[in-house]
Amino acid sequence: MARLMTFPGTRRTRDPLDTLARIRPHLGEYGITRLADVTDLDVIGIPVVMSVRPLALTLSVSQGKGATLTHARVSAAMEAIELWHVEHAVPKAELEGVAAAELDLPYAVTALKQVDGGLLTDRTRLDWITAEILAGGETLVPRDAVQLGRSGTAWRGHHLSSSSNGLASGNTLAEATVHALYEQIERDSTAALALQPVGERDILDLDSVTDPHCADLIRLIRSAGGWLEVADASLEQWRPVKCFTASLWMPDMGTMFGGAGAHASPEIALSRAITEAAQSRLTFIAGTRDDLNPRGYLEEVVRAPDPVPPVTAWSDLTGGSDFADLTDDEELDRLVRLVTAATGIAPMRVDLTRPEAAEDFAVVKTLCPGLAFLARHDLPRPE
Repeated sequence: MARLMTFPGTRRTRDPLDTLARIRPHLGEYGITRLADVTDLDVIGIPVVMSVRPLALTLSVSQGKGATLTHARVSAAMEAIELWHVEHAVPKAELEGVAAAELDLPYAVTALKQVDGGLLTDRTRLDWITAEILAGGETLVPRDAVQLGRSGTAWRGHHLSSSSNGLASGNTLAEATVHALYEQIERDSTAALALQPVGERDILDLDSVTDPHCADLIRLIRSAGGWLEVADASLEQWRPVKCFTASLWMPDMGTMFGGAGAHASPEIALSRAITEAAQSRLTFIAGTRDDLNPRGYLEEVVRAPDPVPPVTAWSDLTGGSDFADLTDDEELDRLVRLVTAATGIAPMRVDLTRPEAAEDFAVVKTLCPGLAFLARHDLPRPE
């Protein structure tokens, strides 16, 4: 149990400088050869760092962003470290080729995210590993719902969507799990927003934002000639957690870039959304990620989209969302209760942390059956 401290755009149990000092000695163990500051490839100035992992089984380049360059370095390094863990640190299957119908599971396996066109049933034969039920106890989960990058020799049909959704790291096991659950709440919220026409979305009045850090992010984008729109994607079932999406457009590129963030602190949720949109733009400028869609370089949007009139003032969003003075365990308990109430199923966690690194950081993968997730995390903003 550790007390959470608030920093611009985040809440952690350690100062980011301390976190960076702890993870630096481990970078080589996870194949990370470089943390490159790519902030100045763009004109906005929001810190973005690129982490390079040449021998990756999935993405060889990861990005990180933050309020400062230190925050961005930590973010980039930890994202790459997380991916290494789901490539190499997932436990071996305890049961192989067993159907869910033969097991006593507290959830329906079909409630897990499936690939498009998947034919998963409770009689599909899968490989299984143990996960902790965060409300207490243990259960089995499909290994394919955790593993990224194919491994092993036994062939299994590709039914479950293996993704980084719910994959997170932190200074402590509880902090990592908090971050993972916030991400899954964010993805569930943005999946609902994607079904809502732009004209019906609740758009934030950016001029009303009083948080100094977020106001500075907005100023940086506007000073660079950017167009920014922020929508409130919060769902009643997740109250008091707030979720925002940010849409960023600039005249020098023909692509709309998106970002999203969820947190009990509206300031942190807004910061995450805006910085992720800026990171998405810089990712295209650098052009080094393995999964970039080439259409993004071919689109021609010659003017900013027609804005939706803002209807929500910042002051209307900042009440009732105080998680201040909590420990990492206390915040985790609140999120577990929220997820359980929303889905009827307690979230599950697979701890991927290597024993030799446990004093420095933790890596987890959480599973929340019943929560929605857009496979490529698309944040559509039709013109």
